[in-house]
Amino acid sequence: MSLYRIVPGITGLALIFSFLALSTSCSEDKVEYAQVKFACTTSINVTDTGVDVADAYVCKNGKVTWVANGHIFTVFFKNGCPFQSGCKEIDNQKPTAGPINSIATTTVYDYGIVVDGTVHDPHIIGGGN
Repeated sequence: MSLYRIVPGITGLALIFSFLALSTSCSEDKVEYAQVKFACTTSINVTDTGVDVADAYVCKNGKVTWVANGHIFTVFFKNGCPFQSGCKEIDNQKPTAGPINSIATTTVYDYGIVVDGTVHDPHIIGGGN
């Protein structure tokens, strides 16, 4: 073997081992949490384009009233009713529903609202603490 081949080989191995011996700071990283708060929705205005709040956040034990604003509307829930009082008759004649079911996790309830014969697709977001 040639000395010219051994020296670069040893130098290369020493360089690799020196990189492996360097400390890392990954274990010092701290996890940070952020809390997001939303105002509880208690009334939703019915408009020509559906409702003024596409994603309504309803707090635990909260009730919701849809304000007709001169429109004829009917609300129907697609995959389960979020209200203890039921969801069978929510319209411009009986616009209030609630209180919302108390469940442990926040849940999105997809509902439809027919305003003056046109269907719209907003959401009720409820549950949690």
